[in-house]
Amino acid sequence: MWRLTLRSTLARRARLALTVVAVVLGVAFVTGSLVLTDTSTRLLDDQFRTATAGTDLTVRDAVAFDSAMGVEVARDPLPETTVRRVAALPGVSAARPLVRGEGLLEVAGRPVVPRGASVLASWEPAPVGAFPVRTGRAPAAADEVVVDEDTARAHGVRLGDTVTVRAVETARLRVVGLAGFGDRSGLPDSTVALVDLATAQRLLRLGTGVSEVAVVAAPDVAAGDLRQRIGQALGAEVEVATSQDIAAAGAKAARAQLDMIRVMLLALAAAALLVGAFLIGNTFSIVVTQRARELALLRAAGATGGQVLRSILGEALLVGVAAAGLGAVLGVGAAAAMRRLAGAFGVPLPDGGLVVTPRTLLVAAVVGVLVTVLAAAGPARRAARVAPVAALRRATAAGTGRTRTGLGLLATVTGGAAAGLVATGAPVTLLAVAATGALLGLALLGPALAPPLVRLLGRPLRLAGTPGRLAVEAAARTPARTAATALALALGLALISYLAVLGTSVKNSIRDSYAEVVTADLVVESARGEMLGGLAPEVHERIAGLPEVAVTSRIRYGHWRDGEQVSALTAVDPATLPRVAALRMTAGSLDALRGGGVVLAEHVARQRGLRVGDDLPMTFSHTGTRRLPVVGLLRDSDARALATDHIIALDTFATLYRERADASVLVRLAPDTDPAVARRAVTAALADTPTADVRDQAAAVAGRTGMVDQVLGLVTALLMLAVLIALLGITNTLALSITERTAELGLLRAVGASRRQVGWTIRWEAVLVAALATTVGVTLGAGFAAATVAVLDRDAPTALALPAGRLAAVVAVALTAGLLAGLLPARRAARMDVLRAIATP
Repeated sequence: MWRLTLRSTLARRARLALTVVAVVLGVAFVTGSLVLTDTSTRLLDDQFRTATAGTDLTVRDAVAFDSAMGVEVARDPLPETTVRRVAALPGVSAARPLVRGEGLLEVAGRPVVPRGASVLASWEPAPVGAFPVRTGRAPAAADEVVVDEDTARAHGVRLGDTVTVRAVETARLRVVGLAGFGDRSGLPDSTVALVDLATAQRLLRLGTGVSEVAVVAAPDVAAGDLRQRIGQALGAEVEVATSQDIAAAGAKAARAQLDMIRVMLLALAAAALLVGAFLIGNTFSIVVTQRARELALLRAAGATGGQVLRSILGEALLVGVAAAGLGAVLGVGAAAAMRRLAGAFGVPLPDGGLVVTPRTLLVAAVVGVLVTVLAAAGPARRAARVAPVAALRRATAAGTGRTRTGLGLLATVTGGAAAGLVATGAPVTLLAVAATGALLGLALLGPALAPPLVRLLGRPLRLAGTPGRLAVEAAARTPARTAATALALALGLALISYLAVLGTSVKNSIRDSYAEVVTADLVVESARGEMLGGLAPEVHERIAGLPEVAVTSRIRYGHWRDGEQVSALTAVDPATLPRVAALRMTAGSLDALRGGGVVLAEHVARQRGLRVGDDLPMTFSHTGTRRLPVVGLLRDSDARALATDHIIALDTFATLYRERADASVLVRLAPDTDPAVARRAVTAALADTPTADVRDQAAAVAGRTGMVDQVLGLVTALLMLAVLIALLGITNTLALSITERTAELGLLRAVGASRRQVGWTIRWEAVLVAALATTVGVTLGAGFAAATVAVLDRDAPTALALPAGRLAAVVAVALTAGLLAGLLPARRAARMDVLRAIATP
């Protein structure tokens, strides 16, 4: 039977070709996602391991937690005496002071603003230092600097050139060397400026303080023993960590920013495989129907139902193995392409050699084979039930079945009820039940719904004459096939529509709440959009001193631990904020923040059962757990405008955090001041602060919604792969259907239909299937987006917004793609030999 299976598969390789392509694309997506995330993780691990490779221990200021939301917390500098005390301890071979901070480079008068960090650090030789000088020499004087090779290459920096380094202080320095980072040419998407210790302390205004102390243990001393010894000598004010711990913590903080990308890629890969599974199942269903007589003859010749079942599953296994192998190979190239695509949408990923693990190859093989075999299981079971007497009859299309329709109605009603419950306040987890019910219901009800929907959507095609009418009838005559083909495309379009509606709703809500609350004339923010700010305090001081400015109000952000979770908070000036923002308190007052309390968004207070006067325990990295009194409740939409649900005063922030960078400066212009003149004055005052961006309200809103656009753009681009797989399904279905419609098409030609008319009949059928998929997909996506918006509206006002233009573009692209998907089958049908077609049984 296995020989028969192999021969049968090879004999029908043309019919299965597009199925193989669909599985290949799905497996390539899965493989590429795993390769990309494994590569990013490995590169980050290597980066931080390299940075600490020559150090056994690191001594630094103690904090309650290292990082939050992918950002490492700021630490206090250590006094110079700490370095001497560590160096004097027995078992210490070397104790080297290190200084590290933020230092922006300017080359030829132009600031170099990377997407990553602008690192300013004191240079140290190996084994402590991680930046070996590749060209030139190390910095030895106060006016010398070494830059990384990547930056030098990208901006034409050569030895002897003069560059400007802007930190707390600014200095013009002469480039005396070019450095690498381990075996690389620099840090990913970052700039590095290395100076001597005294210069680093001066530029960062640390006095004689240092960021940390790198400790090298004596050859005969264990790092664990030395760690305990240093900890006992210095006490709890410092943290003594091994190099492995430092590397792991730094890599973990960096990887936290990749978690969203990892989850997103794997979710999209699952969607692509699900679409491919529909195509596989549909293909095998068609092939089994066309082979009904052959299978019945096998049964008449003595083959059992189990043998037929194993034969069909064997074909699926061969297809899955071949597709998994090709998909795994293509997945490596897909990883590189996805990394470039992510960079194009403003989501940079670490650059370096791709990492392909045995686990990735195993997952690719298992996924490819399992998806193919499971998708073919249904058609295989039907094939096993083919009776020998069927050899005496022509194959007919399967009916819809009352049981199938009943189950479909039950699944649809269940899904709709779950979605309705979510919209009215039920847990958001029910959305998964709703989505599953809707998808299962559509799959089961498809054959019953397809004919009326096809005839309804096909009414405009009657204007196309005979080809249009024939296309409508052909699609309606095989409802199961039409429904299965359309559903695969509908799933991809539903996801795209869901993201379009949800993204537009969120963006509009952010824009509306910001415009309603923030009344400032200008907003000054970091051009790089750092999570915790990026504006030096001097920015506020310079703006506040301008005669064109009446009021300035600073905003800062910070992180705190809430049990095992990390949350963000906003720090404001209660005295000036009301003059640049129209906040609506529902209890308490903003002015009460001066006493060291916290204002909560209404939904947070409701969820926690808190009222004004209650205490909220909050854990901060430097001060540990503090209980802050709740002094006010703020409307949820106003809290959204301030970006967090927890608000404290700037004075309180100063006692809890070491960070001093502002995130925004809200500016109210003086009366009778020309806005254009004032903006030029503010811009001129910040001319030597290139990372400060002066924005009007529209630009400030665009900055807040830009990340939404970037993520949605990236996800939509990746979802197009699922749509491509579904379009292959239309091509494959029509190509396979032509085989069983050979006699019909021959008769059409015999009674006078031209090649052009036959070709357009097939093309219009493809367009009709795409129209059915578009109608179902857009409706489904918009419906689930509405339910999601209702969930978001519980925490902050979020109104449903339908992006008519974008949805119209989705419809136009889908219909055009459907037309293109029908080109090859139409060409084959039009070129069919009339006499041979008529003679086909």
